[in-house]
Amino acid sequence: MNADCTSGARADGLRGERTRSAWIQLAAIACFAALAAPYFLGRVYVADDLGEFHLPVRNFYAEQLNHGEAFDWMPSLYGGFYVAAEGQLGAYHPLHLLLYRCLPLGAAFDVELLVSYPLLFVGTYLFLRRLVGRRDAASFGALVFTFGGFNLLHFVHPNAIAIVAHLPWLLLAIDVELCGRNRRQSAWAGVAIAMLTGSQLLLGYPQFVWFSLLAEAAFVFWRAKHRRIGMRGVGPIGLAVFCGVLLGAIQWLPTWHALSDSVRRAPDLGFANTGSLHPLNLLQLVAPYLFTTRVVGQNTHELGLYAGAVPLVLCVWLFAERRNWGRFRPLIRALTVFAVFSLLLAAGEHGGLYRLQSFIPLANRFRFPCRAIVLVQWCIASGSAVALALLLRNAQATGNEITRATSNTTRRALAGVFVVSVALAVMGPLAWPRFVADGWLVWCGPLLIGAAAGLVALAERGRQWAVAGLVVLTAVDLSCYGLSYAVYGHTADLHEFVADISSPPSHGGARVAAPHRAGEPRTGDRMLLAGLSRVDGYAGLEPAKQLDYRQLAALQCAGVDWIWQDDEQAAESQRRWSPVSPTAARARLITQVRRDDRGPDTPPPPLDTAVVDESLDIDPASAGTAQVVSDQPGRIAVETDAVSRQLLVTTESFDSYWRATVDDQPRPIVRVNGDFLGCVVEPGRHVVRFEFRPRAREAGVLAGACGLELMLCVFWLRVRGVRRDRGQPDTRPGRPAC
Repeated sequence: MNADCTSGARADGLRGERTRSAWIQLAAIACFAALAAPYFLGRVYVADDLGEFHLPVRNFYAEQLNHGEAFDWMPSLYGGFYVAAEGQLGAYHPLHLLLYRCLPLGAAFDVELLVSYPLLFVGTYLFLRRLVGRRDAASFGALVFTFGGFNLLHFVHPNAIAIVAHLPWLLLAIDVELCGRNRRQSAWAGVAIAMLTGSQLLLGYPQFVWFSLLAEAAFVFWRAKHRRIGMRGVGPIGLAVFCGVLLGAIQWLPTWHALSDSVRRAPDLGFANTGSLHPLNLLQLVAPYLFTTRVVGQNTHELGLYAGAVPLVLCVWLFAERRNWGRFRPLIRALTVFAVFSLLLAAGEHGGLYRLQSFIPLANRFRFPCRAIVLVQWCIASGSAVALALLLRNAQATGNEITRATSNTTRRALAGVFVVSVALAVMGPLAWPRFVADGWLVWCGPLLIGAAAGLVALAERGRQWAVAGLVVLTAVDLSCYGLSYAVYGHTADLHEFVADISSPPSHGGARVAAPHRAGEPRTGDRMLLAGLSRVDGYAGLEPAKQLDYRQLAALQCAGVDWIWQDDEQAAESQRRWSPVSPTAARARLITQVRRDDRGPDTPPPPLDTAVVDESLDIDPASAGTAQVVSDQPGRIAVETDAVSRQLLVTTESFDSYWRATVDDQPRPIVRVNGDFLGCVVEPGRHVVRFEFRPRAREAGVLAGACGLELMLCVFWLRVRGVRRDRGQPDTRPGRPAC
């Protein structure tokens, strides 16, 4: 009889778990529907960098793909820019190649932004279910992380979110590799690790790959130590990651080249600490709308730490219940340690830990250490999943004396969080009157914390409707916080978005400049959608220039036709454009050449003179003629006619990957006036062709092929070993214990 009752209770518990999981997943679908609503209404997302950088760059990418042309070199940005190397385009990623080749620009752009979120939810759910063991708790943790503050605020950084979406899948594959039931399963997990790592690198945002590697290393260390798995068990993971690095070489090798020619080639510690998380931002956890910009430091999407009222309250409840952690104790301790580590990393100059990163090659080029918030929120989401699992377990343990005694402790802890939130709402306007938001926003914090604490207390007593209330509150809280900043109010019809761009009175594809004062934000690249070309620009990996394009002489030398004067007080947009005259032709022959290697402070010479950093034997005769006969991205053809040996100068930006031929015979390229591309031509009529041929891309293709072969060879050897050992028990250290 007792056995029948126990079996029935288990069945009821399993049905309840499945029902709760289904409702949580339905809440996640509702959040995603709210996020994707503009897409279904035919609009595009244009908030911040989306409209000012990502959309213009992807427009060029889509046009090149549809014409079957190379997309590495973008002539309309920075006077010529190795855009594929900058990384944020993710130009070599298979998904991007497919989307922008097959779909219209607006649809492809929206799908790229949205697809990361369902992948993130499913991956987090599968990993947490394996770790926690409950469907409902895993679904809740996935809901919290997928639609948490960081991942919605950083909707404006699509490549970052796409890389983060790989993280739970990587951790899942690592866990299977370490704890798989058989060798074949582990072999497939190794392939998954390699492919996922390569996919991350192809997305071209190395800082978030670095964060992912930190999380992976921490998980491997914890899992291996906890299950006593030796180096033989960990070795295949390192080999798989190495294969993934080779697979992504077609992206990171060009990025390394672009880095050496960028303003970040020799950053100092001050640059690396730009965007440190000030300790006062911890107040966001209980007072998300206290400040007018929600954060201390004005940069909301970078410094936003809020992870939701319910996850915070659940984590507080979890620590109050530390006597009942049971089998979750090692996991909770590991999450706590890693959360503290990540928070110190995000604090940058305020935490001290980021200084150690300055000794790590490549990692010392990253700024905005506050982006490590993503790791903090991963720990909070995982901790809230564990907390919900324990909460539901405790709710079933009615009448237990330990549970009742612990409940008193948890009530005091929950009340303490609410009191802190109320105190901030009262004292905040007095302490920071200039920076505090409107009163009703300030009191949103106490209302959310109070509602979450009340629902947790009721759920602990076995009120099933309170669990549903926690899910609804979490979904509404996180959606309102993230979508109100990065989505709603920041969408547009693509044609209207382009039509609203201010252009010179008669631009005809003219080259323009939008100079900015030192320390002020740069003008975005939205104007490129209107067919304009910029000699300056806005990008994450900005190329280093020797000329100062805030000076008229430099603009004339670069062939700039119009200057954008960003005067907010101007009554009409046309008043913001000023013509430049005279200005250099697209290609011209010059006989007045002087050598000058004084560096970037050297002022530009007159238009009929060129400055080079090497000796050239140029005859001082009358300048010949140069006519551009073909001008495509990465390919320029010029017909020249000269009576003597002269220097052909273009207004295209110089890069060491350019190659020149004169009548199909290779000729060395020349760096002219510090920033521009040139070539020496002999007397007579000639056809000079410039072609951008990046060796880093070619080396990346070769490395990727090697990585693919190595991955397949390792998989074949491991599967072959499975066939040889079929029927024998798996004796690998630590595997059965997982």
